[in-house]
Amino acid sequence: MFRTDDNYNLYYDGVISAEQETTCETLIVQHKITAEFAGLLKRDYNFTISDTYGEHKELIWILYEILGPFAISALFAEKDHPPGCEYEARVDFYIEANGTFEYELKNKLFLYDNYGSSEECQERIAQKSTGFDKDCRIRGNIGGMDLPEFIKHVTPEE
Repeated sequence: MFRTDDNYNLYYDGVISAEQETTCETLIVQHKITAEFAGLLKRDYNFTISDTYGEHKELIWILYEILGPFAISALFAEKDHPPGCEYEARVDFYIEANGTFEYELKNKLFLYDNYGSSEECQERIAQKSTGFDKDCRIRGNIGGMDLPEFIKHVTPEE
């Protein structure tokens, strides 16, 4: 997967308690994802981090365990892209108190108008490749799902 610059925006009702912060930190360690994610609960909006595309589904599951209903959006932008274009992926996730959720992933090949396109960029355009997982909109209910089940459910089949 690509090295990425990632921007998260988290939306939830209420105030995060010290107990929720501790639970978040514990789950992050337990599931071996980026420890920096703990800072998301303190920042909510415009939380910037690097190289977390491969862990965002784990984060979503952990946030539900801590917050209950919430919404999150994340933009993943390729860091080391060829001149002229870069892959981007946007994830939007919304979950209700009853566990009903919607997960949506949309890919985009962002083209820079002010740069000449490299050969690699031209190949990307010609192949109509996406770069990240394929676009999807998945609905479900998280009730009773453990982390591996949730990840499998929100991962589109090849």
